[in-house]
Amino acid sequence: MSKSTAVLVTAHGKFSEGILSTIEMIAGKFENVKNVNFLEGENFETIDKKLVEAYNSFSNYDHIIIITDLMGGTPFNRSVMNFGSNENTRVLAGLNFAMLFTAITTQNDNIDLLVNEILESGKESIKKFEIVEIEDDSDEFEDGI
Repeated sequence: MSKSTAVLVTAHGKFSEGILSTIEMIAGKFENVKNVNFLEGENFETIDKKLVEAYNSFSNYDHIIIITDLMGGTPFNRSVMNFGSNENTRVLAGLNFAMLFTAITTQNDNIDLLVNEILESGKESIKKFEIVEIEDDSDEFEDGI
């Protein structure tokens, strides 16, 4: 019996390994995710071999989403070259915690709706800290309510 969606995360250096480690630290291990590092000095043949091996390990899944760090970077380009024309596969860029967590934990039979949810969660997770001044209305309640 096949399962819904698997996630392959790949990035430069050990970013994919690190972000997956963070997910596992917070939420535990997941069977539907694998990571592929693209290390300094590796060539296309090496990363292609690692990507294909990880991808092929998901043969029991209906859909595979590949999330990469940087659009146009080697992990993204090699993922597109190897799997971009596969009907059951989507390749995304802009990896962040929210995207990966959503991809791993959300199941949807419609891969395109799931991709939209992943992208939206990634965008929504990007925030800027701001200090907001609160007006002091303490004398407003001097006599109680």
